[in-house]
Amino acid sequence: MRTNLNEEMKHYLKEVAKHPVLTREQEVELFKRLEAGDESAREKIVESNLRFVIKMAMGFAGRGVSLADLIQEGNIGLLEVVDKFDYRKGYRFSTYAAFWIRQAIQLALRKQCNLIRLPIRKSRLLGHVSEAVSTFTQTHGRAPSTRELALIVGVDEDKLEHLMQLRDSVLSLDMETEEESPQLLSKLRDERTPSPLDRCLDQEKRQRVSAVLGTLTPREQQVLRLRFGFVDGNEMSLRSTSKVVGMSQEGVRRVERKAIKKLRRPSVRSQIAGLL
Repeated sequence: MRTNLNEEMKHYLKEVAKHPVLTREQEVELFKRLEAGDESAREKIVESNLRFVIKMAMGFAGRGVSLADLIQEGNIGLLEVVDKFDYRKGYRFSTYAAFWIRQAIQLALRKQCNLIRLPIRKSRLLGHVSEAVSTFTQTHGRAPSTRELALIVGVDEDKLEHLMQLRDSVLSLDMETEEESPQLLSKLRDERTPSPLDRCLDQEKRQRVSAVLGTLTPREQQVLRLRFGFVDGNEMSLRSTSKVVGMSQEGVRRVERKAIKKLRRPSVRSQIAGLL
């Protein structure tokens, strides 16, 4: 039975990988068609984002729920969020959908794996926090920072972080009640040749990172690419970077700070929120 499950999952991954990642223009066009009543556009939107659900579901694997079930729950969240998205606000659908997909997966984990019960007051506060995150995400197209969320809910940042840690500890119990998940993940991750799905996801990330870096000056792009390993995957020290770009270490530091400050602008953050 286990072999059949693995084969079914492999087949599903191959089918999902057949659907290309949408460009921003293609995405907008599909949502316009959906708005006009073309239901075939909905199917295309969902198919093109299934790989994103898989990527998120794999981050929660090995916690007592099979990967197939996690993907199914994530797909339900994806279907629910299609009608909530407003393409006119300028951000990508995956950026907006990430919260809803994650919420659907976490809800399934809570129902099946929650052996620790929080006090009623804390449970209620967590409910308020979830509602606040949902409302903020709908408005801004991204999840709020801890500071923003603390201001909305009206609690201290430290208290909020402690509360979120309690929630995460409930979801991170290492319960291996089903052997298929870790074995399947190991098999998928140990392949020497990247799968079509991995290649597509990597390509999408590179495209989005390049687009964001394109908002910076050539010098800022060069410094960030070297400092954060965008060139060959290896991060360079200030000293090494300064030698490559022909600047002092303090000069590199100033350029880096200025570039990061630009990337923290809301208009830019919305483009990379799904990668964080």
